[in-house]
Amino acid sequence: MNTILTPRTLATLFTLLFICSHAAADPIHPQLPADVTMNKDAGRGNWLFVALRLESGEELPFFMDTGATFTGFDKFVEPKLGKSLGAAMIDHWGDKVETHVYTMPKLYSGTTPLMTGSNTVTSGFKMLSLVAGRRIKGILGMDCLRQYCIQLDFEAGKIRFLDPDQLNTAELGKAYPLTLEGNRVVIHHLSLTGGTNTDALIDTGLLYDGQVEKVVVQGHFWIRLRNFLVETVPFAEKLHRHLIAPQCDWDGETYTDLKVDVGGMANVIGLRFLARHLVTFDFPNGVMYLKKTSTGPLANQHTKGAAVGSKRAHG
Repeated sequence: MNTILTPRTLATLFTLLFICSHAAADPIHPQLPADVTMNKDAGRGNWLFVALRLESGEELPFFMDTGATFTGFDKFVEPKLGKSLGAAMIDHWGDKVETHVYTMPKLYSGTTPLMTGSNTVTSGFKMLSLVAGRRIKGILGMDCLRQYCIQLDFEAGKIRFLDPDQLNTAELGKAYPLTLEGNRVVIHHLSLTGGTNTDALIDTGLLYDGQVEKVVVQGHFWIRLRNFLVETVPFAEKLHRHLIAPQCDWDGETYTDLKVDVGGMANVIGLRFLARHLVTFDFPNGVMYLKKTSTGPLANQHTKGAAVGSKRAHG
């Protein structure tokens, strides 16, 4: 989608207040799915989409979100999920929303079963679908993704599931130790706007390059705004601001034309920035590798609708 805004996923950072997660297969030697072809607008204003199958064979469109704690479904999928286990409260960036809990159905990538958590929740994905310019039926979250070593190759347009014990790490770029706080993916590093090292959430559900907390912008970072353009855009009857950086230096590398969201969570690294790299998430060994492939953002000539709004999407 080609519009101004860039939402963060509604289901990102699902905090299920009582749901446990467990691996649905051997967590040491999972069966690896075949490579997946990326949608052409992935990282170019839209999310990474994957088609996953239910046991019935029906395919559902999901997008891959390292900022989503759990895998969730659109509420219209509820009839396919069996009997509800009851109601639950989920935390949508500080807003408590009641939803329904179900036993996680078996999910497949191609013919390969995926390892997931034991339970799932449903929520309305109408806004997500509007932003993406396509119907979304689910969000593939960290209860599944953390079981795998996943490589995002934006140049080749491929998502690869790799054997974490067979990586040629010398070819993967810089290594960043990952911390899994619950199911949140964090590195300890400075943000794209500078400052001091702090926890940085790695979030493929954020379509911007990154995000900084509003109070940070109003504080020590404010003096740096002379190097940024501040863009104000309408979303859901509110005004939303983000920063446009002509250039920044991050970990010894120079990047241009960055969009940084001003929101509620400090120091987030988003998909627009990650897409400038060959990205390898070695979740089993707790390492992220970044190999820079582009100084500027990826061209978005294929994008047809993403970024309708610059609000985090909440499922």
